[in-house]
Amino acid sequence: MPTQFSYLNILTLFLFYLSLVASSPSAAAHETGESSQFAQVFEKHSAIMLIIDPKTGQVLAANRAAIRFYGYSATEFLNLSIQQINMLNAEQVASERALAKSENRNYFIFRHQLKSGDEKTVAVNSVPITFHGEAVLFSIIQDITTQREIQKDLWHYQSNLEKMVDNQVSQIDQAKRLMIHSLVWGVAFLLCLVAFLLYLLKRKRIAEEQRSALAQIVEQSPVSIITTDANGIITFANEHFFKTSAFNLEDVIGRHADILRDDGHNIALYEDLWNTIKLGKPWSGELHTHCDNGDVHWERANIYPLINSNNTISSYVAIKEDITKQKQHEKQLKQASTVFKTATEAVVITDKDFKIIAVNDAFSSITGFDKDDVIGTEPSFLHSEYHEEAFYQQMNKELHEAGQWQGEVCNSRRTGELFYEWLSITLIKDDNENVESYVCLFTDITKRKKAEQAVYQQANFDVLTGLANRNLFIDRFEYVLELAKRKETSVALFFIDLDRFKNVNDTFGHNCGDMLLKQVAARLLSSVRKSDTVTRLSGDEFAIIIFGNDDLLKIENLALKILDKLASAYQLDDKEAFITASIGIAMSPGDGSTSEELLRKADSAMYKAKEKGKNNVQFFTKEMDDVALQRRTLESALRHSITNNQLEVHYQPIHDSHTGKVSSAEALVRWHHPMHGMISPDKFIPLAEDNGFINDIGEWVLEQACIEAKKWHQQYQDAPKVSVNISSVQFYRQDFVAKLATILERVNLAPQLLILEMTESLLIEEDSHTLDQLTRIREMGVQLSIDDFGTGYSSLSYLKRFPVNILKIDRAFIKDITDNPEDEGLTAAIISIAHNLKLKVVAEGVEAQEQCQLLAKYHCHYLQGYYFSKPLIAAKFDEYLAKQPFTIKE
Repeated sequence: MPTQFSYLNILTLFLFYLSLVASSPSAAAHETGESSQFAQVFEKHSAIMLIIDPKTGQVLAANRAAIRFYGYSATEFLNLSIQQINMLNAEQVASERALAKSENRNYFIFRHQLKSGDEKTVAVNSVPITFHGEAVLFSIIQDITTQREIQKDLWHYQSNLEKMVDNQVSQIDQAKRLMIHSLVWGVAFLLCLVAFLLYLLKRKRIAEEQRSALAQIVEQSPVSIITTDANGIITFANEHFFKTSAFNLEDVIGRHADILRDDGHNIALYEDLWNTIKLGKPWSGELHTHCDNGDVHWERANIYPLINSNNTISSYVAIKEDITKQKQHEKQLKQASTVFKTATEAVVITDKDFKIIAVNDAFSSITGFDKDDVIGTEPSFLHSEYHEEAFYQQMNKELHEAGQWQGEVCNSRRTGELFYEWLSITLIKDDNENVESYVCLFTDITKRKKAEQAVYQQANFDVLTGLANRNLFIDRFEYVLELAKRKETSVALFFIDLDRFKNVNDTFGHNCGDMLLKQVAARLLSSVRKSDTVTRLSGDEFAIIIFGNDDLLKIENLALKILDKLASAYQLDDKEAFITASIGIAMSPGDGSTSEELLRKADSAMYKAKEKGKNNVQFFTKEMDDVALQRRTLESALRHSITNNQLEVHYQPIHDSHTGKVSSAEALVRWHHPMHGMISPDKFIPLAEDNGFINDIGEWVLEQACIEAKKWHQQYQDAPKVSVNISSVQFYRQDFVAKLATILERVNLAPQLLILEMTESLLIEEDSHTLDQLTRIREMGVQLSIDDFGTGYSSLSYLKRFPVNILKIDRAFIKDITDNPEDEGLTAAIISIAHNLKLKVVAEGVEAQEQCQLLAKYHCHYLQGYYFSKPLIAAKFDEYLAKQPFTIKE
C-alpha cells in the first residue's frame, strides 16, 4: 500500500484519538461534554469511520461518511455486524492479517459489500479505544478500489506487452530477434513509465486532497491544537486556540509555551509536566491558561511527544479543551451538593415515575427514614390518613397544569407520629417537554402548627371546659345565620345561666366550682347534635346554637331535656352538689337576624326565666326586651358613675361591746343615680362583677375610705379603723397587693388602721396564690376579716391556715338570736371557736338591746347594726364620731 495512504490513516487516527482522549472526562458528571465532542469530531469527519464491538463484531456507531459510502442508514447500521459487510471468510481474514504483519503494514485490505450489492476494496486501520466505559475498536476505512484497479490495469498491460513481444519475436528470424526484442522492451518500459507517472500524479492529487481535509479538520477542531519543537518553542496553533486565548499569530509563533503559563499554579505542576513529556511519555491534566487579554481559563490538556526516526523527541503536540464553563458548572454543582446535603429543608428527587432517586440528610432527620430505606420507592409511603385521596388527586392535577405545587401536608414519620410539612414540588422537563423528574422540598412546621393550634385554641376555646368561647361562638353563629337564610330555615339560640352557682363556689370552693362547670359542659355536649355549637360565654353562662329546627315544641322539649340533665347530682371529689339552670331562647328569623340581636334577646329571656323562679325555660317576648334594655342602660350608666361623681361611700360604726366606743367603721358604697335616685348595692354590685367594673369601684372605695380614716386619726386619739369589702374578682388580680400598697402610701395611712373584709368562698379555695396574697397583706400590717361567716362552707382548717384576724357573724344568725335557741347555739359556738383561735368576733345586723346583752354574755367583741346607726355619709359620720367619748387631739 502506498506510504502516503498509510501515513494519512495513521495521522487521522492519531488526531481523532487525541481529540477523543482530550474530550474524555474523568468523571461521570462530564458525560454530556464527551458526547458533544464525539459528535463534532466523529460525525463531521470526512473519513469513513465505524465503532465496532470487538467481541461480537456488532457495529455500534457509523459516521455520516460511512452512511454515504455503504448506503445503510444509521439505524440499519446498528443491526449489522462487520461480518455481514466483509466479503472475506474467516480464513481469508486470518490470511490477510498474517500478510499485513509480514509486510509490516498497520492496515488490512478487505472486500466490503455495499447495500446496493456493489463490492469495494477497502483499507481498514483500527485501534482499540475506551468509549462510554467499554473497550471498542475504532476503525477508519479508505476506499482503495480505484488504486487497485489502476494497479491491476498496469499488471494486465505489462502482461499483454510481454505476450506481444513473444509473438513478434517468434515471427522474425533469429538475427533480428534481439534488436526487435530490445526495441519492444524499450517501448514497453516507456509505456510503463508513463503509466507509473500517471499513477503517481493521481496519487499525489489524492494525497493533497487528504492533506487539505486534514488541515481543515485541525483548523476547524473545537479544541485548541498547539505544536512546539523539542525546546518548547511554539511552531503551530490552530484557529480555535487564537479564538479562545485572544493571542495573535505573531504573539505566539516562535515564542516559548511558558507565555501561556498562569502564576496561580504551583511550580511543581509544570515541573511534573516537563519531566513527563521529556521522558517521551504523554501528560494529561487540568491547567490555568493565561490569555492575552488577561483572562485566565481552565483547560484540560493532553500533551504528546512525537518521536522521530532517530528515536528522539522532535516536537510536542498539545490538545487543549476549554473547560472553564465546566469548572464553573462543577463549582455550582459542588455548591448545590453542599446545599443539598446541609440544607435544613428536606429534599427529595424522584424520576418521572415518582421513584425516589435521591434524598438529603434533612429528609432522614425529619422523617426518620434512612436513604437506603427509600431509594427506589415512591414518596407515598409517608402519607398519613389525615388527607383523603381527593387531596392528592387535586395536588397532582395542579402540579401538572402549573408545573409546580406548594401547600401544607400532614405526613407520618417512621415512628408513626404525624408531622406537618410545608411542601413545594417542581416538575422538571427535558428538551422535548417530557417529564423527566420531580424535585420536592419540605420544611417541618409541626412546632409552628402546634403553636398556631395553641394560639387558635386559646383564642377560640374556653381553657376550662374546652368549649367554643365567645369569639368562636360569634363566628359560627354568623355563619349559621347566613346559611339558614340561604336554606330558608330557622336557628334557635339557647342562653343558659346556672342558678346559684355562686353558692357552689362559696360552699365548696373554686376548684369544685370548676369541676362542676366541666361536668355541665359535658352534659350540654351530650344533649345536642355534633353539628350544633355549645359555648361557654363567661363564668356560669353557656349558649347553644341549634340549626334547622323549625318546630318550637321540639325546641322546648330539647331545652327541658337539658334542664333535667343539669339538675342531676354532680360529684365533686368527695362532695355532692346540685344545681339548676335558667334557659332563654331566641329564634331566627322571627326574633332577629343578627348574632348581636339574638344574643341580647336570648339573654333577656334567660333573665325572665330567673324571675319566674329559676330552673325553667322562657322564649323571648317583646316585653323582655324592655327589661334587658333597662339592664343595659344601668350597666352603661354604672361605667360612668365614678367620673360623674355619682358614687358615695357610707360608713356604719362598729362598737366595742365592752366599752361602747366606736372601734371601727365599715365602708359601704352607694350609687346615687341622677334620674333613678339611690340604687341598691344588690342591683349594681353583681352587675359590676359581671362586667369587671368592680375593680374600678373597689379601688375607688378603698382610696376614699383610707382618706377618711386618715382624717379621723388626725382629729382623734384612738380613732376608729376603717373596714373595706374586697371582691374576689378584685382580690385575684395579680397587681392587687401592689395597688393596695400604693394607695396606703399615697394617702399616708398606717396599714394597721385598715381592715379588709372578704367572703368565705375566697378563703375556701386554699391555693398557693390565695395564701401568698393574704400573707403579703398581713406582712404590710393590714388586718383581715372574714365576712358573713357561717353562711358558706365553714372550715376550721382554713381559719388555722390563713392569717385572718376577725370573724363577722352573718346577720342571718343574729336576727332571731333571742327567740331561736338554735341560732343562739350556733352563734355561741362561732364565738367560742374564735376565742380558741385568738380571733376577734364582730356580730352584724344588731338591732335591739336584748341582742346586745346576749352577745355580750358570750363575749362577742364587737357589735354592728341599726341599733347603733345606719350607714352614714362621711359628713354625718363625722358628726356621729363627735358625740362619742374620744379625746380630741390638740
